[in-house]
Amino acid sequence: MSELFKKALGLFVEFDDAKTSEQSSNNPAPQPQSFTPSPPVYKGPLSQQDIDKFSKHFNDLFDKSNIQGPDYYEFSKMMHMLEASVPDENVRISAVYATLSIQGLTKDRIIDTAKQYCSVLENDKAMFEKAAADKSSADVEGRKNKVTSLEKKIADNSEMIRKLTQEITDAQTQIGTLKNEIVQEDAKISANKGSYGVAYQAMLNKITSDIQKINTVLK
Repeated sequence: MSELFKKALGLFVEFDDAKTSEQSSNNPAPQPQSFTPSPPVYKGPLSQQDIDKFSKHFNDLFDKSNIQGPDYYEFSKMMHMLEASVPDENVRISAVYATLSIQGLTKDRIIDTAKQYCSVLENDKAMFEKAAADKSSADVEGRKNKVTSLEKKIADNSEMIRKLTQEITDAQTQIGTLKNEIVQEDAKISANKGSYGVAYQAMLNKITSDIQKINTVLK
C-alpha cells in the first residue's frame, strides 16, 4: 500500500528514485481529461516516515470504509498489483475490469464508489483539520497567550523601571539641592556662632572691666 500511496503522491512530488523515474519516462501515465487535482498548499518534502505514516493511515481508512462487494478500492488495488507484470496502464485497466466484472463490477459502480471514497477523504480531511485546530488551540494558542502575558509583564516592568529611574533622578537632584542648602546653613550657623563669640567676649570683657573699675574706685 505504501507504493500505491507513493504513486498517488507522484502527482505532486518528485521522488529521488531512479527506477521510478525510468518507469515514468518509458510508460507515461495518461493524463485525466475531466479531473485536475489541485496541488497541496504545503510545498515541503515528504520523508519516508511521512509516506509510511500516511500510507498506513489511508490504508486503514479505506479498509474501514470499504464498500460491500467489488468496487473502486478493489479495482485500484488490483491495478497496483498488476503494474509490474502489465506496465501498459490502458491494458491493465481493461484486464482488471474484465476480471472484476465477472464478480459484478461495472464501470458505473467503479465511478460511483470512487466518488464515495472521495467523500470519505473529504470527511477524513475535515476531521484531521479539526484535530489540528484543537491541538493548535491547546498548544500553539496556549503558547501565544503566554507570549502575550510575558510581553505585557515586560511592558509593565519597563514602565515601572522608567518610573523608578525618574524617582531616583528626582531624588538625586533633591539630594544635591539639600546638600547645597546644608552647606549654606552650616556656613550661616558658623558665621553666627563666630559673631556671637565676638559679641559675647566683648560683653564679658566690658563687664569684667567694669567690675575691676568699681572695685578700684569704690573702697
